[in-house]
Amino acid sequence: MEESKWIREQRKKLDLTQGRLAKMAGVSQSLVAKIEAGSIDAAYSKVKRIIDTLEAAQFSREKAAKDIMHSGVSAISPKETVHAAAQKMRQLGISQLPVVDSGHVVGSISEQAMLAHFSTERGKASSLKVGDIMEEAFPTALISTPLSAIASLLRHHPAVLVMDKGRIAGIITKADILKAI
Repeated sequence: MEESKWIREQRKKLDLTQGRLAKMAGVSQSLVAKIEAGSIDAAYSKVKRIIDTLEAAQFSREKAAKDIMHSGVSAISPKETVHAAAQKMRQLGISQLPVVDSGHVVGSISEQAMLAHFSTERGKASSLKVGDIMEEAFPTALISTPLSAIASLLRHHPAVLVMDKGRIAGIITKADILKAI
């Protein structure tokens, strides 16, 4: 495909006006219009600058964690009982919770961890404290983290906490990534 058509198609895909693209690339709007129309044989450096700008804009348009996260994350204290954690998960229809102590994420608890302790503790796991059976904390990512990076983390962990200014802003699970595809 010739460059003039490619530039026009990419600009339209990104919903950019000729003027906006020109400003981003540091060229004039009339140059962009002439290149797209094929009525000018522009300098290589100018065309390259426009193409580089379009490619950078495409990359920056990838969805980020903030676009699919669930805000209003429920958490539980390590001092709470496993029974309280199980009730909370059942009420919310979720299978894992971050464990937070004094505003800091210190671990996680899941149905799987509860079941493992239930079988070894012969039914007494519900009286244990969350801190006694909690697992490692979920990994964290910034709200601007691209979904491709979040997906990589989710290959090894059941959830990712999304952070904004040092606070939990949301959570993303494997199901959320699958919905975003």
